[in-house]
Parts: sequence; structure tokens; C-alpha cells
Amino acid sequence: MNILLVLLGCNVPYLLNDRVHTATQFAMTNANANVTWFLSGGIKNPIEDTETEAEKMARQIARHATDNWSYVYDVEATNTAENFIMVKKHLLETSVVYSKVFVITSDFHHLRAKKIAEQIIGEETGVQWILSGAELEDSRYWETIHIKNVDADVKKALEKFKM
Repeated sequence: MNILLVLLGCNVPYLLNDRVHTATQFAMTNANANVTWFLSGGIKNPIEDTETEAEKMARQIARHATDNWSYVYDVEATNTAENFIMVKKHLLETSVVYSKVFVITSDFHHLRAKKIAEQIIGEETGVQWILSGAELEDSRYWETIHIKNVDADVKKALEKFKM
């Protein structure tokens, strides 16, 4: 069985670490599966950061790695819409047939991420969601603001990556 684990990056270390922890716990319960980690996240603020979110995630995952884990690094995406553009490109270009696709993100981010994923990769892919519980005091508030921009974010990402 081939599983794709799409781990969405985050520029807040506390939230990113919780997503990685949640994802690795899930992956370790699927020890017999061939797991492809799709680590999605570039550098959101190049003035403050020199390492991509994908690289940060990979460092943490490496502590738990098994022989049947492989990695795809998306170091270009800087937001959720771009994350899913890169996932779609991977799904279209890979020769691997995945029996299941899981997306790992924060619980507070789920609704917006799901709306974006449905517009970009479609509902027919059967994506399943694994949600981490960590959040900041204002995480849910900001999601009520950002969710209003889903259509514009998707349009901008599709134009940027010429899809």
C-alpha cells in the first residue's frame, strides 16, 4: 500500500511542530505502508528565515524515519493555495499510485484548507484529513478573515504557477 502524507507548512514554529508530531505519530501507526511524505512549504519571510518550512519538517521527521518512507520537497509554496497547486502537480506527474492521500494541518485551518483543496485538486481525489490540535489564542479569529479570500487566493496561485 502506498500512502501520500501531505504535510502543510506553517511559519509559526509551535504550530509547525505540532503538525509534524501529529503526522509522524500517524505514519508510525502505518508501519507496513510505503509512505511518501509531501513536505510543502517554502520561505514566507526571507528576511527572517533562511530555511524552508519543508526543510524544517524534514529535520524533525528524520528522527523517526523508516526504510519505507520517501520524501518530496515543495520549497516553493508560501500559502495554502500554493501548497495544493504543488500537490496537484505531484499527483499529475508521479508514476506512483497512492491508495490513500492524507493532508495534515491544524484543526483551526481545516475548513479553509479543505475549500482550497476542493477547488484545486478536486473532491474526487478522496483526500482524508489528519488534524493537529495546537493553536494560538487568535488562530480561529484569523481564519474567519482568511476564509473570505479563498477564491482570490486560489485564482492568484493558479496564475502564479500557470495552471
